[in-house]
Amino acid sequence: MLTFSRTLPVLAATLLIAGCAQNPPASQASSAPAASAPAKPAPPLAGTTWKLKQLNGQAVKRTLPRQRDVTIVFNDGRVSGYSGCNQMMGAYGTNGSSTLTFSQFAGTMMACEKDDMDLEKRLLKSLGTVNGYRFDGQQLLLLKDGVAVARYEAMAR
Repeated sequence: MLTFSRTLPVLAATLLIAGCAQNPPASQASSAPAASAPAKPAPPLAGTTWKLKQLNGQAVKRTLPRQRDVTIVFNDGRVSGYSGCNQMMGAYGTNGSSTLTFSQFAGTMMACEKDDMDLEKRLLKSLGTVNGYRFDGQQLLLLKDGVAVARYEAMAR
């Protein structure tokens, strides 16, 4: 005859083994936090085509195909792009991590609709004040004394 003191350890071991062999209920399995994908690194400053999204805190909306995207490209100390009405070009300098300055800006002299010309004037004036940059995810922020004056987004290749 088995005594209670001998039966209890066998029963406990059996329950422990049976409990370990079970899968968790579906509700518990789906409530576990999913592994989040690592943040995508920012594209490089140079060689990326950047599209203007905001200028001095205001969204920049373009109506394609009548209005082209406003863009900027950095490459080997030279900058180029489309400023809303005309092609622009110039020089830039950076320490490679946070400072950025523009100089020797020039552009074509096409006449455009008033809204496009106004956007271009405001953009070129703002770019003339830039003294730094930083990345915000896939976006490039051009800064004046740490405050964003222009927000660009990397364009798909």
